[in-house]
This record gives sequence, C-alpha cells and structure tokens, in this order.
Amino acid sequence: IVSCGGICPGLNSVIREVVNTLWDYGVRKIYGIKGGYKGVTEPESWILLTPESVADIHTMGGTVLVSDRGNPPAADMAAVLKERGVRQYFVLGGDGTHRGASETFNACLDVDYECAVIGVPKTIDN
Repeated sequence: IVSCGGICPGLNSVIREVVNTLWDYGVRKIYGIKGGYKGVTEPESWILLTPESVADIHTMGGTVLVSDRGNPPAADMAAVLKERGVRQYFVLGGDGTHRGASETFNACLDVDYECAVIGVPKTIDN
C-alpha cells in the first residue's frame, strides 16, 4: 500500500480498511510503503502492516505512510515489486499518481510479472 501526492482527510482510514479486508481474506504479508513512489524503490523502508498496527490510525491526521510527490522510473518500481513478490499493489492518490500506477502496471507487464494494481482515488478538489 502506498499513498502519493498531497495529504487529505481519510487516508489513514483507507489504509486501515485495506489492511483489515486483506487480513480477512487470509493475506498475512501486507507492506506499507513509506515515502510515496520514492519509497517503492527503497524496500528497506517498507513496514509490515497488521490489523493491530493499524487499529487506531483512523484517529490520526495525514498518512502514517508519509506521502511524497517524487516519481522514480516505473521500470525501477516494477523491478522492486517483482523482487519483493508483491502481487497486489494498492495506490492511493490523484490523477498524477494514477498515471504513475498505470505506467508501473505496464512496466510489470514488460518484465513478465503479474501484479494487480488497484487505484484508490483521493483528492481535496471538489
């Protein structure tokens, strides 16, 4: 799970519910990627998320994953996702973030790696 771009209300609630839902489906290795897209290419900063670790984050502002606006090459992000065995990649962000998510999906296809990319839209613009 990664959050990118500016912060807005509800990000921690989304992170919490994604973690809880994945856990309910039996997923036990759920990574939170700190630092937006830049963090994708720095797996040493990834954190494991569990229902216990996210239980109260919905009461906090911002995002516990620390958002960022940087954009490393999609091929670099795809390589790390493949290396770490990520099969479902949840991306929280706006228009630019979702363009990057699409590019990362295509980069995964280029290296013959199957990874579902799930975009969760967010905005502060009405």
